[in-house]
Amino acid sequence: MEMIKTFLSAPKQYEDAFWESDVLIWIDWREYDEDIIRYFNEKLPDGDKIDFVRKDSDKERGVDIILKKNGACMPIPYADAYMDRDTTLISIQKYIAPKYQIRCYAGSLACDTLAFCMYPAEEWNRLEQEFGAEMVNRYFVPVQEGSRLFEMGTFA
Repeated sequence: MEMIKTFLSAPKQYEDAFWESDVLIWIDWREYDEDIIRYFNEKLPDGDKIDFVRKDSDKERGVDIILKKNGACMPIPYADAYMDRDTTLISIQKYIAPKYQIRCYAGSLACDTLAFCMYPAEEWNRLEQEFGAEMVNRYFVPVQEGSRLFEMGTFA
């Protein structure tokens, strides 16, 4: 979180260092959806990791990803014909909420590889109190229901 604070204190000055930092989770539009879950799991403590299985499906997309939490199974609600990164990200966000929040680094929007940060929601709230919600949201777009971050560029 210190790297984000440093960045927000002077975005132009610290932009290059921020791009190179390990706080970002980079996701290419061609990633396998189960790999996206693994990327977030690498940043989560053991007790908060996302439990999931990938299984074959009779649907045109051929695969389902089932999230498992507290004894319940929740399939990621993909379209019948295809899987997509935005639906995966929204489902991950729902799974880890309310404890954590995923945000997309706005400097990567409209590219074919997007950068995300995931921190406890209370940390994002502190940043908004310190720097103002408008500034934090300008640089870090929350992943939420209806987000279509991967559809913003011509690659989608």
